[in-house]
Amino acid sequence: MIQQSRYLGDILKEKEIIASAPCRLDVSGTWDLKAFALLYEHIPPTTTNMALSPRTYVCLKPFKDKWIRISDDTASEEYRIDDIHFDTRFKLIFAIAAHFNVHGFEIQLSYESPPRSGLGGSGVLAITAIAAINKACEAFGEPEFSKPYIIELAHNIEDGLRYSYTGMQDQCAAAYGGVNKWHWTYASPESKFKRINLLSPPSFPALDSRLVVAYIGRSHTSDDVNSQQVAWFLNGRTRAPWFRINEIANEFAEALLASDWEKAGALISEETAIRCELVPSRITPIGEKLMEIAHTLKAGFSTAGAGNGGCVWALCREPKDAVDLKSYWSEVLCKVETAKLLDVKIDSKGLIVSK
Repeated sequence: MIQQSRYLGDILKEKEIIASAPCRLDVSGTWDLKAFALLYEHIPPTTTNMALSPRTYVCLKPFKDKWIRISDDTASEEYRIDDIHFDTRFKLIFAIAAHFNVHGFEIQLSYESPPRSGLGGSGVLAITAIAAINKACEAFGEPEFSKPYIIELAHNIEDGLRYSYTGMQDQCAAAYGGVNKWHWTYASPESKFKRINLLSPPSFPALDSRLVVAYIGRSHTSDDVNSQQVAWFLNGRTRAPWFRINEIANEFAEALLASDWEKAGALISEETAIRCELVPSRITPIGEKLMEIAHTLKAGFSTAGAGNGGCVWALCREPKDAVDLKSYWSEVLCKVETAKLLDVKIDSKGLIVSK
């Protein structure tokens, strides 16, 4: 028997629901893809990531009966519950709404980081949308979802609909915040990941003061990079370099624990060199200029996510080096429309839902 869709308008008239979560930077990100992690679970496949303070916000408001509307500051789309399109700009959010079988609401999206910047934005969107709708559905007697459940549901919807190559690291960083090392255990009947917390909030300022993140002025395109990486990994053409990248994730985590900033920086530069050799298109001419400047100051350098636009980041040996690097990078970025430095700190809170 098909369950009748549920109307959220009356619930949201009483109080709007807001959910937010942080974006992330990562080392060894691609190892959270099932195509990598399932085949080599014995390694184990590892990603180390850092949740960043720029947050994505989802606000649920009442809307017309039988309708769903999704909007941000540049576009909006609305469909009847029985005629939702899953191939549009906001397709991921509409897919999540369809999963819950609810209607009569609007989701307003807002972003503190540039969209499509390689900082895990789609995963953050999915986490916040699921958490917000789940909070609304508690009025129907549904239980509050745990963070692992939200993470797995967000991953399954995005991965299952083939909207992009996605693992779980974006969703994990969004849900938990902080600085963590993750082992990917997709074959386990219990949990699909193991979390190892690396740093506590009192130690975040030392990392904050050494991080420099910049948006290079154009959005990134991850599909071409990721599809090429996966294809070459599966046919054996590039497997050895990927094993080294997985080792780097563990070594980077150890360097953070030891506050060995020089080694941590060298490791992210090594990973970047490997990735750019595998897929040269992951770094743009502007990115190359910023990388050269970072290396001159002996700072580690990386492209965010799959690269090919979006954000780049650096890890400096000393806070004063970060101050200098920001100044030098600004001279390059000011010549590119919409390019800019991002004001970031490590986020300790992860997913937040308020009503």
